[in-house]
Formats: sequence, structure tokens, C-alpha cells
Amino acid sequence: MDFETVKAWLTRWTNGQMRNCRLAGILGLTLGPPALAGALAFIYWLLRLFTYNESGPDKRSMCLWITVAALPCMFIGNRFTPRRDLMEERMSEGPATSFSGHYVARGEVLLQVFLWIMFTGPRLFDWALRSLRKIGHWKQFDTHSCAAVLWLLMNRPRKVPFEEIQTELPWLDLPSAIPQVRRIPGVLQLQAAPIGLSLTQDLRDTIRSGCLT
Repeated sequence: MDFETVKAWLTRWTNGQMRNCRLAGILGLTLGPPALAGALAFIYWLLRLFTYNESGPDKRSMCLWITVAALPCMFIGNRFTPRRDLMEERMSEGPATSFSGHYVARGEVLLQVFLWIMFTGPRLFDWALRSLRKIGHWKQFDTHSCAAVLWLLMNRPRKVPFEEIQTELPWLDLPSAIPQVRRIPGVLQLQAAPIGLSLTQDLRDTIRSGCLT
């Protein structure tokens, strides 16, 4: 396979990654504000429910101010609250057998639902910002060097050691190119001596066909 064909495929693939990151960023920034508004409305009406029996003209104002103060707390809490996968924990621990165990498990589920409501907005904004930052990383992607490595691997049926890559491509900045080319799904770094790179058959077929997936 000739080099220009591999480079054309890699250029289209890289542009596709930037497009996906851009769409993810736009989606996160679009869904973030409604998610924040929904969480704040939930807090407000929860406060109104807890203060239902209280009288006084300042009750609504107090609930409103507490709700506004909760906005920065949502972002701070999202930053420091550890992520948990309750389904995975339950599968590894097994079902609770005691009454107290059932009670604790139900409380944990309710707490996770509450945190999900509170932190969906901040997490959408985090996702959007991470996606937009990735665009800059992909813009710095050295397409020419990575395409040269891909071209070499495409024309070798087995692993190509790092030393051989450097010999075949003496102009290549190998320490910079290897981490970048490994970002391509289907590029394998094989640790058995001598350490080198190879491609999965799926990636080989994808490049030959000119498809992006």
C-alpha cells in the first residue's frame, strides 16, 4: 500500500475525531444549562416541601437564596465527590441479606440518585470542556509522521521493532511519534522483546477499504 493512501485515510480519520469532539462539546454546552436549571428547581421545591408548615412572607425568598447558593456548591461537590458504580459493587459484594443491609443499600441508591440529579449539569460542562480541549490536541497531531509509521506497519505482516522503525524512517522523531500513533485504535504496542508496534487485522482492513470505522 502506498504512503499517500495511508496519509489520506489518517487525515480523514483525524478530521473525524476533531468533528466528534466539537459535536460533543456543543452537545454538552447545550444540555448543561437545562440540567442545571432542573437541579436548581428540584432543590427549590424540596426546600419548599420541608418548610411547608412554616409561616412568614420571607419563606420563598429564603428558599430562593439557598437555591442560588447551591449552584457553586454543585460544581465544587462534583469536583471532589468520588464516582461510584453501585451496580458493579453490588455484583461483586452480592445481595444484602440482613434488614440493616437492605436499609443501607436503599439509602445508598437514593443518595446516588440525588447526586446524579445534582451533578449532571456540572458533569455535562466538564465533558464539553474536555471534548473541546481535545480538539487542540488533535490539531497538534503529526499526521505525516504517524502516517509514515502506519504505512510501514501496513506493509509488514508482523511486529516492527522500534529500532527497525527508526532505521526505515531515519528522519522520524520516534519518541514524539510513538505516543501519537498509539492513540489510533488498532495500533498495538507489543512488549515482548524487542518492543515494537503492530496493527490489528481490523485496522488493516479499515485502511485498505478507506473506511473510517
